[in-house]
Amino acid sequence: MADLLEVTFSDLLQRPVETVEKLKSTRRQALLVRRRGAEDDLVLTTVAQTSENHQILVLTVRVLRAVMGNPETRSRLVLEMLPQVFPWSAFLPPRARDEFAQELVDMLDASAELRVSAPVLTLITQWRNTAEIYADPELLAILTSPERGDFGPVPRPPTTD
Repeated sequence: MADLLEVTFSDLLQRPVETVEKLKSTRRQALLVRRRGAEDDLVLTTVAQTSENHQILVLTVRVLRAVMGNPETRSRLVLEMLPQVFPWSAFLPPRARDEFAQELVDMLDASAELRVSAPVLTLITQWRNTAEIYADPELLAILTSPERGDFGPVPRPPTTD
């Protein structure tokens, strides 16, 4: 966001016409709105720019889906490119990398349809956690060892009230 032109929230409230003119004149069609004392700043953009960004996202997902739909390109590209994008995926077995890539494309597609990003970030976190398990031989052995019987009831976690 460092490359966005910045305005203050006060500018937006006190000089809305000038602020919108700044927005229209920027190359990225977006402004970073700094809010004094607030944890989260804002990004101000136009509906047209948001629509364009969404169209690009949908197109990107369609390209990925086409690649994933062809078994030859899928296996070659996944094995070569996935670790470049997600370095931790090198710890996943090849079949798991392929599964991660397919789930990622599916989730990107579904998330683009609903215009939400949290499910994609959750999926990536889940697969990263899986890679951490594969990277730790001791933990992998524990989690993949056969079940050794019933360990009894699990106590209820303490409440935080």
